Amino acid sequence: MQQATMEAAVQTSAVPAVNADQRKPSSGLTAAQYIVEQLAEWGVARIYGVIGDANLDVLDALAKQNRIAYVACQHEESAALMASAEAKLTGQVGVCMATSGPGAANLLNGVADAAMDYVPLLVLTGQVETYNIGTRAKQYIDQQKLFSGVTDCSELVTHPDALPELLQTALTTAITQGKPAHLSIAKNMYRLPVNGTVKPYPRHLKQELLVPDEPVREAAELIRGAARPVLLIGRGVSGAAAEVIRLAEQLPAAIVTTLPARPLVPNDHLHYAGGLGQAGSEAASVLLSESDLIVMLGATWWPDEYVPSQARVLQIDKIPAQIGQGHPLTRGIAGDAADIVPRLVRELEQSPAPNRLPWKARIAEVNAAWKGRIEAEANQKTEPLAPQLAVKLVAEACAENAVVTVDTGDHTLWFNRIFQAKRGQSVLLSGRWRTLGFALPAAIAAKLAQPRRQVVALAGDGGVVQTIMELRTAARMKLAFTLVIFDNGSYAMERNRMSVQGLNTLGSELESPDFVKLAESCGASGYRVTTEEEWEKALQLAANSSDVPVVIVVKVADTMVPHTK
Repeated sequence: MQQATMEAAVQTSAVPAVNADQRKPSSGLTAAQYIVEQLAEWGVARIYGVIGDANLDVLDALAKQNRIAYVACQHEESAALMASAEAKLTGQVGVCMATSGPGAANLLNGVADAAMDYVPLLVLTGQVETYNIGTRAKQYIDQQKLFSGVTDCSELVTHPDALPELLQTALTTAITQGKPAHLSIAKNMYRLPVNGTVKPYPRHLKQELLVPDEPVREAAELIRGAARPVLLIGRGVSGAAAEVIRLAEQLPAAIVTTLPARPLVPNDHLHYAGGLGQAGSEAASVLLSESDLIVMLGATWWPDEYVPSQARVLQIDKIPAQIGQGHPLTRGIAGDAADIVPRLVRELEQSPAPNRLPWKARIAEVNAAWKGRIEAEANQKTEPLAPQLAVKLVAEACAENAVVTVDTGDHTLWFNRIFQAKRGQSVLLSGRWRTLGFALPAAIAAKLAQPRRQVVALAGDGGVVQTIMELRTAARMKLAFTLVIFDNGSYAMERNRMSVQGLNTLGSELESPDFVKLAESCGASGYRVTTEEEWEKALQLAANSSDVPVVIVVKVADTMVPHTK
């Protein structure tokens, strides 16, 4: 009996473990080819980058296929900003690429923009050879430390067989977390064969998890009990804009938007109170301060000084970690507004709400006074042009489905105050990071991603110089869009804040280049505008341009934005 048991044990130990010593099947691709093929399977349409000796093999692989286009940029910062802007516009993963060392470091500003605004971004950087990692080799830096502050995932590829898993993890992290993910690839890896197969896009990553009925009913009860509700909406409700408007009309409730969400609500709607914050509207501030329940829908930005201390807050957001950040919270629901808002509407229809006619009248009164004020501001006849009038002229020139890219600066505040957005438009900006130089790279990305839409970029004379050489990129690619430069001769936002505080305004004055000549030297068209009549003429010339970007330089007054501190 003992002998039989021993023999059985020997036989069992001789049975190999399942799949032991079996290598993954060869993809038949080098690492460089694998990267391109895997990204194509995920629907990546473009890679924005700058050439360097640690990404040459990837460029070679891109040149030998036609599924992914390569956009050669003038600077790595612009490449990352383009990828970030494309992700903001489309909701898909944006991809940027640079070489090791300084190329990787130059990406950081644009990657930080994506990180702060929660958009999916894949960052690919070359790295020195594996045998030089950790040494004093030229252009070596620990890129995982370098990118740790602006990515949720940063890995180093030192063996081609690790590439499939690491690339899949990076892509999955980007799309599910809405954050940048980074891979640095040692340059002696690119030509080695990869064991592992290219995987199709896993559709479950976009599968929404539905919220149970009970939290929705509880939220409906909270709303039903409010006498003065306000809806604060962000770009997270883009898939439910019509239902949000229906909810506002049903209650009734005032609607306040973050800047990117402005086009989601007709800006002439009776319930629309304008934007949020200093650059927003006084009407929004008044109604928020009088509200007894603020329903936050897909919004992540709410500056402290505009958070009413007395109001209860119900927040609905896809990302649980966003709920209750930086403001009071009465009730939070993690879920998609496109699922929850229609259910709220149905719940509230089943039981009559309290009489809110006084609140409806108050909303109408406050909004009417506000709209009268900004109309008066926007119709000022001054020389140079008032910035309010310049923004109004831009708004009138934008098509119903225009993409408007906005830089950071004094003009951003005037834009949020005056611009009357239309349903169907998109507004792209550097929301929380607020980097200078965003508008022009974003316009390039928008025109590439959605070429049939009108694209208008709005920048200040201080910010536009950060990335102005990308005009050459746009002209080379025959991209027709309009770049409007507000020229007030200064970093006006900073100068005005310094003046209010009694500080010396050192560093705030600008001596800009001739933007018209600069545009023409880059292959674009350029026009200088000082009057409304010249604006109309420049617009007509811009409308007739079909294959080059058009730069319109508008001389504006350096008027101080209200509530500057």
